[in-house]
Amino acid sequence: MYKIINGKRKPSSRELVLKICKFMQLSHAEQKEMEQAYEITLIGHDTYYRRKAVIDFFNNFRLSKLNLPVLSELNTEILFEKGSVTLNTMAEVNRSLLYIISLEAKKSNGTIDLLVQPDCDFLMNILAAENYDCSQTTIRHIICLNNSTSESSTYPNYNLHCLEKILPLYSNVDKYNCFYYYDHIDSKCSKFTLFPYVIITSQFACLLTGDMTQGILTNAPESLTLFKDIFNQYLSMASPLLRPINDVTEQISYLNNISHVVRSGYSFQMVPCLTPYLTHDILDKYIIQELPNRSEFIQAMDNYIKVFLSSYMTPDNITYIFSLNGVKKFLDTGRVSEYPYDIYHPLEMTDRIHLIRKLMLNLPIQNYRVLKKDIGHLDNEIFLQVTQPMGYIMFSTPQDHRLIYLDIEEPGLLYTFWDFCETLDDALFYTTTEAIEILRDLIEQYKELR
Repeated sequence: MYKIINGKRKPSSRELVLKICKFMQLSHAEQKEMEQAYEITLIGHDTYYRRKAVIDFFNNFRLSKLNLPVLSELNTEILFEKGSVTLNTMAEVNRSLLYIISLEAKKSNGTIDLLVQPDCDFLMNILAAENYDCSQTTIRHIICLNNSTSESSTYPNYNLHCLEKILPLYSNVDKYNCFYYYDHIDSKCSKFTLFPYVIITSQFACLLTGDMTQGILTNAPESLTLFKDIFNQYLSMASPLLRPINDVTEQISYLNNISHVVRSGYSFQMVPCLTPYLTHDILDKYIIQELPNRSEFIQAMDNYIKVFLSSYMTPDNITYIFSLNGVKKFLDTGRVSEYPYDIYHPLEMTDRIHLIRKLMLNLPIQNYRVLKKDIGHLDNEIFLQVTQPMGYIMFSTPQDHRLIYLDIEEPGLLYTFWDFCETLDDALFYTTTEAIEILRDLIEQYKELR
């Protein structure tokens, strides 16, 4: 057991590992350690923890309400006299950030430029807080992604950690955009880097140490001009991390573009993708009458579904991964989760059952895989579609169910998600025969609720 855990001996199979655990009467925790050691031996340390980090990413994702105190005033007499003041403690730094960001959020055309890593929780919480209302503030954010093949000393997958931290800002700030460049993150944020962070608003610039416990706050016009010019130079050398897709029309256009380049890929969402089974009659029945250009939209949707069927619903193309609980959620709510709630009415139970029956009948002939347990949370779900050349993530805001679509621009994140979907353990899924029987029983249960 000691040699297996330390990677000095490789068992011939998982079954042998389980037999060893049973023979040695190991506890549940000890058995998990043995199984983990076996997996690491098979695929390598970095690969194991990268795939584990993706599961943690889905499981940890939350969009929760957050309120922070808003400062109406700050003692800035010395600042206006001298042009700048030193911030000597974390409390002074936090108080200054609260002040300059709340001041900028009140402006109709406020701007905030950030050269800060997204693991600065206090700052990120300010920007995502509801009562600061940065929804109309233009925020440009430059971050450093790790270019080292070895993982960060703090996070098993630092770049995925960065993605997790910025997603709430895309939810709460309409004009937020994140850009990236590559460097070795541990050296970039070392204690010997002087003022690696800067926050620039229309009135202030705040330089901060890597641990955000000290800094300089200035409103001197010449300093502001200098820092803005430097930031713009950095921005010209950075690349977009994600590209927002702002409405359902743009969403359809984007998905149509994917269909022309897609060869193979994965759709990963707990509530199953039911787009192939949305007929023109169903669209006409449930899309709200008040929708602007309703007829044109229905026609565009109908055309998209035809393209979808010809491009995606073919053997050896897109693999659709969903969960049994996701099917139940659709049957309970009548909501097709990949479309905005405000453009259609919930489906009636008869039509819900009809769509799930169509799904069940296509299980043997399409690339469907049904998870036994959810990965992530149905109430805070991230939808993922990833192909070899491109991909996107989507989630809905908890208050108004507004959908946030983000095209993934960074190749490393695309590969991380692709590799995760490609290597999911068969033991996590029902067999096709099992899934058909379970869905058939589920349909019979919900028939009684009509």
